[in-house]
Amino acid sequence: MNVTEVSFVAAAAAAATGKALPAIGQTPARYAGHAFETGADAPDRPGVFVLTTELSGRAHPVYVGESDSIIVAVSAILAATPILKRLTAGVFWKVSPFALDRAHLVEEMVEEYQPYFNMAAEAEKSTSEHSSERDDWVRDPIELIARF
Repeated sequence: MNVTEVSFVAAAAAAATGKALPAIGQTPARYAGHAFETGADAPDRPGVFVLTTELSGRAHPVYVGESDSIIVAVSAILAATPILKRLTAGVFWKVSPFALDRAHLVEEMVEEYQPYFNMAAEAEKSTSEHSSERDDWVRDPIELIARF
């Protein structure tokens, strides 16, 4: 899938669910009922971040993540995924010191907005888990017998 297709998938998902999305650069922006900030640089603090693409002046989420350092995580993800770097028009963040709160917020946002890169990662993870389970079964029957 190329950058344009990913953008249109994000726009279609938002339109289908009727979500009101903030404008690029709008502060504070509201995602899933939570206020998110934006600016020149994300903070070096723990929190949740939303990488967005711009369509019709709106910030459509393409990836939602959490980290102990927002700026470090955003930089690492953009460096590791060139298509995401080209696609990202804005970064929104919410500082949150508690890991459990961050995990719940990310889960809620992924479920609500279904960002393309989160969904692709989930599909890949699911596929690799299923294949590794089958591979272990075939590869090491002695270990399987030993478990019983």
